Amino acid sequence: MIVSPITQTEHVMCIFEQKEVPVFQNKVYKTKEEAAGCMKLPVKLYQCQDTGFVFSGGFDPEVLDYNEDYQNEQGNSDYFQEHLESVFKLISERHLLNRKIVEIGCGKGLFLDLMLNRGCDVIGIDPTYEGTSEYVIKDYYSNEYSHLKAGLIVLRHTLEHIALPYDFLKMISDANEKETVVYIEIPTYEWIYRNNAIEDIFYEHCNYFTTKSIKALFHEAEVIPVFNGQYIGIFAKLGMLKDRSEIHEEVIETYSQSFQTALNHYNNLVGTASQKMIWGAGAKGSTFLNLTDDKAEKVLGVIDINPKKQNKFIGGTGHRIYSPEILKELPVDEIIVVNKNYMAEIDATIKAMGLEINLKTLER
Repeated sequence: MIVSPITQTEHVMCIFEQKEVPVFQNKVYKTKEEAAGCMKLPVKLYQCQDTGFVFSGGFDPEVLDYNEDYQNEQGNSDYFQEHLESVFKLISERHLLNRKIVEIGCGKGLFLDLMLNRGCDVIGIDPTYEGTSEYVIKDYYSNEYSHLKAGLIVLRHTLEHIALPYDFLKMISDANEKETVVYIEIPTYEWIYRNNAIEDIFYEHCNYFTTKSIKALFHEAEVIPVFNGQYIGIFAKLGMLKDRSEIHEEVIETYSQSFQTALNHYNNLVGTASQKMIWGAGAKGSTFLNLTDDKAEKVLGVIDINPKKQNKFIGGTGHRIYSPEILKELPVDEIIVVNKNYMAEIDATIKAMGLEINLKTLER
């Protein structure tokens, strides 16, 4: 029985079925054999017919163990650093930085360090943290940490991994004051749907919010497009979180797209005869390769600027991950950039090495 994680009702409809993909897109592996043998599961997207909320039906959080091997940090990119600065500015403009801050799901601590370096009073919580900072608790957030009262809760790229997102927000709300503000940053299904971005549907993400469905959780919330529209940022007071019985939408936009057009296009991109690599060993790159080259027969490998991913292997396919320096050695004539946001940065990197390589995005 599939029920909506928001309303807990069976008033849901299956809208898309993804073939088996690795349960972790942001874990890389030490050997090709280990990568090829990682656990894979299918993804079935359902839509709640009461709220419009899209979620992964049958998602099992027990198969996911977030630890230090989980590498989703993008801080090696100047473009992403600029994004973090823009988020900091959004929070600052709302005069929220002089409060006690708790960042739930702080990852490797990049945004937390940015806040600390600007004089903020902040504590982070995340089981994947690798450092030794006294300001980070290496654990999952739970009722055990309800004593960590805050004036601002930061939830960047955490809620989409939570099997019961409303219950998680309710737990945070119950632990804090009604005037406590939460900043939530999540990918938006609107962008995925509009761009036919099948590479953004994977097991780790069990929730796919839209502007409308995230606002439906609160009596009042401010929603802002960020990261060139791929994400949305939400500001709301925790006291504005609705009771479960109040969450509904009168008009539901149904998402019935099959994504087959995108998959056909991606197979054509990969199938063209050339010495090609892809750029980006994150979730998009991992999913793209598992959908188009699961035997690692067509793409030479993956470029990524994160040193902790280099010389490791992509889960499921076993593609090797290289530093950009490999382009000086391998006869690569084409690179598929899986996230167009980084296109200018990648082009500049290649030209700085004195190379001329054809770059393509996933767009048709």
